[in-house]
Amino acid sequence: MSDAQRLYIARKCGSGMGAGYILSSLLPLFILFLVTALLTFALSFINSMASSIDRMIQLMGSGTVYALADPSAYLPSGAESGAVRSGTGLIYAGEGESAVILKGVGDGYFDGMRAAELEISGSGEGMNPAVISSELAEELSLEAGDRFTLLSWEAEKGRARPYLCTVGRIFASVYPQLDRYLVYVPSSMLSSREAYEILLPRDMDADSVRNELISHGIPAYTYMELYASLYGNVRSSIMILYVILAFVALLAAFFSSDAAQVYLSRDRKDIRELAMLGMASGEIRGIYFMITLIAVAIAALAGTAAGLILSALSPMLLSAVSSSGSSLLDYYVTSFTLRIPFGAIALMILLMLSVSSLSILIALRRIKGTLQ
Repeated sequence: MSDAQRLYIARKCGSGMGAGYILSSLLPLFILFLVTALLTFALSFINSMASSIDRMIQLMGSGTVYALADPSAYLPSGAESGAVRSGTGLIYAGEGESAVILKGVGDGYFDGMRAAELEISGSGEGMNPAVISSELAEELSLEAGDRFTLLSWEAEKGRARPYLCTVGRIFASVYPQLDRYLVYVPSSMLSSREAYEILLPRDMDADSVRNELISHGIPAYTYMELYASLYGNVRSSIMILYVILAFVALLAAFFSSDAAQVYLSRDRKDIRELAMLGMASGEIRGIYFMITLIAVAIAALAGTAAGLILSALSPMLLSAVSSSGSSLLDYYVTSFTLRIPFGAIALMILLMLSVSSLSILIALRRIKGTLQ
């Protein structure tokens, strides 16, 4: 481009102009700004939610890999393993009773990664100390140090056995569908066969660990196999991201072509003057292609920034909804650590600009009368 063309583009994009002119220039793309902000928020929220659900299934379920024999000799560095027993029972407290899922664990079960990633309160002391969820504690009006009666069903002996237990610790319920009625008790209170929960660090491949154990004759299952329906919830959330990206591309195409028509209509007089000065229609199209694409880029980047700010506030919003007692979040985590998918957001912006470029070119070629 010539210096005159670059100067014209700069002036039309707001260089040396007042704030009112700049705002009026971006107004045709205001909806695109809002849509980009909301979809950036959706990308971050869904990614954070899905990642947290995936991790909670591992922490509060049966580990990342569940083995039926001691796997200690074949575990990779950083993995944690603990023996567990399972059972069912009934809790009787002063404010009611509840059926529960029992998990018998050892003293160090809540150390390591679980201690770092779960919010647990209480000393862990008392007669037959149990660890219960905050949801169950609230339902039965129990606090750390309170006592309750546990009726444990011993399937092997076909009988129920009563225990007097103490609420040793309370963990913050973060995935009600999975952990609301989960109670951890000393392993000696259950008589079922021991199995082993293997907890892997984030992003470590569970399938490779399972295959290694199976190759040494140890039956093992990943959390994706044991909790297929819950894991399907995670996969469905991730698939929504691709729908969002396609939706963004369509909206970008519509609003960018509309903006191009608005700019051409606004500058009709200036375009005629450019033509009188001998500028070809193709050059004028190139100028307005750049003007519109720059405006689309500004709207997209501003919308992305606004979406990231909304994303940073989303954990507080989720906490407020959770504290209201609504059942809306029973199938989702009630708290999470924000994980921004920078790759997906960058892809969204790139896709938006690419589709917008094509849409603007088509729009400019269709409008021939304005360029003469």
